[in-house]
Parts: sequence; C-alpha cells; structure tokens
Amino acid sequence: MGGWIARAVGALGCCAMAFLAGSACAADSATLTISAGTQQRGWTVAGLLNDRRLTDVTVDDDNLKRRLTFKAIPVTSLLQGMPVTAGASATTAAGDGYVSHLPMRMLLADSADQPRAWLAVENPAAPWPTLKGQDIGPFRLIWTVPPGHAASEVNESLWTYNIVRIDIAASPAERFAAIRPASGLPADGPVMRGFATFQRVCFSCHSFNRAGDAQLGPDLNVPYSPVEYLGDDKLARLIRDPQSLRWWPNSRMSAIDEKTLSDADLKDLLAYLHHMAGRKAAKAD
Repeated sequence: MGGWIARAVGALGCCAMAFLAGSACAADSATLTISAGTQQRGWTVAGLLNDRRLTDVTVDDDNLKRRLTFKAIPVTSLLQGMPVTAGASATTAAGDGYVSHLPMRMLLADSADQPRAWLAVENPAAPWPTLKGQDIGPFRLIWTVPPGHAASEVNESLWTYNIVRIDIAASPAERFAAIRPASGLPADGPVMRGFATFQRVCFSCHSFNRAGDAQLGPDLNVPYSPVEYLGDDKLARLIRDPQSLRWWPNSRMSAIDEKTLSDADLKDLLAYLHHMAGRKAAKAD
C-alpha cells in the first residue's frame, strides 16, 4: 500500500503532495492575470520568484505600518509590450472582492524621482505578516516614494493586496455613465473634486446607481444616499471611524484617516453625494 501511494504521488506531482501532506503547492501555483485590450498575461508565484527581474525592495509598508523588505518586480516590467496608455485606469481585483481603481500614469512611472509601483511576490516558505488576521499574499502592490514627495500621493488605498487580477481599461468615469455628475459643472468646483475623491476612496467597495465593479458594501445612491439617511455629520463620523457610529465587529469597512482622505476632500465628497442624490438611477424592473 505504501509503495502504491509513493508511486501515485510521484506521478501526480506537487498537487498530490499538497493534498496528502499539506504542502505549499497551491500557493506556488497561484496566478496573477493582467489584461489590456485583447492581450492577457498570467504569472504564477513560482514563475515570478524565479524571474531575473525580481529584487529586494524595502518600503515603509502603509498597510502593515512597519518597514519591511519584499521580493518585488517593477510593475512597468510586467506591462512591457501591452497596449497601455497613461490616460487609462488599472482595476485591481482582490480575492475577497475588493476592487481598486488606479491611474495608469502612476503604474507607468519608472524613474527614481517619482513614486514607483512594484508587484511584491510572497514566498510560501517565508509568508508575510497577516493584516488583521487576514493573509495579504501572494501578490500585492507596494510603493517606493522618494524624498520630497508627499506621502498622501500614494495613500493606503493604492497599497492593494491579495490581488488576483489587474484589468486595464478606460477610467471609471468613462466606463460608468451613471456615476457622473451633471455636465457643465466647473472642473475645479467641489462636486467635481468630490467625484474624483469618490472614485479614489469609495468606489473600491461600493457600487453607485447600481454601477461599478465592487459589491462589498451597499450602493451609495439607491434607493437612498447616505447623506439622506445619516446626514453630513454622522456620515463623516462613519467614514472616519465606522465602529463609533454603529458597532459591527464583522464590518469590512475600515476607518479612513486624514492621510487617505483630508478634511477638505471629505467636504468635497459630501458635496458630490448631495449632488448625486438628485441623480438617482431609474428603479430596476
């Protein structure tokens, strides 16, 4: 019997070993997919850990709040030869459903005097620390920020983790007409500034007027906007510290501090929500 098992394991390889002995095969074979237009590329953990472009990158980790060194590859290296432009948007999708929209111009930055995006790859033999008990590997975005650049340029919402896909397409404003404010508003006015803030901070977890990529949180405009049932003061409290307004131990929403969302940005976000409360999507059939 023992000989039969040994021969079977040898024939089936690593995945059989994982099933019988709990090895790290699944982690080694986890895949990240990047798509742009008609092109699609995929990488496994094992493949990237053996990639000659892999290097040690030390960062002040904005998720884990400590200085750490990772094995990482410049995102620009992974995008070489793909049909991408600085005006596009990259949507990173995590295994838990979290979606983040990043300006393509930031992912394409490739000089030492600019914030630079790296794809960090977790070695199953040396797992990363967990975040609030959650595994954040095997793929995540980390950022090197040169001296002289404000930390707010690369806020916590850009340090995406547990990534399974990166899709490059038009910006959310172009893809989802239902989230756009009325035409003709001044580009530098509070509503349009709030619209930009909404896409950066809120659209990662919430749909809006039933449009969007994410479904982790409730829709923020239908049937009612939170400014209608909470008001500005309570909504601001909820954003800064969700548990201070309603105690919900299993809530997925984390506190959003002033580094990620300044008081001025928060005020603009409220202006956008008030404006869009009068622009609700038609009721679904």
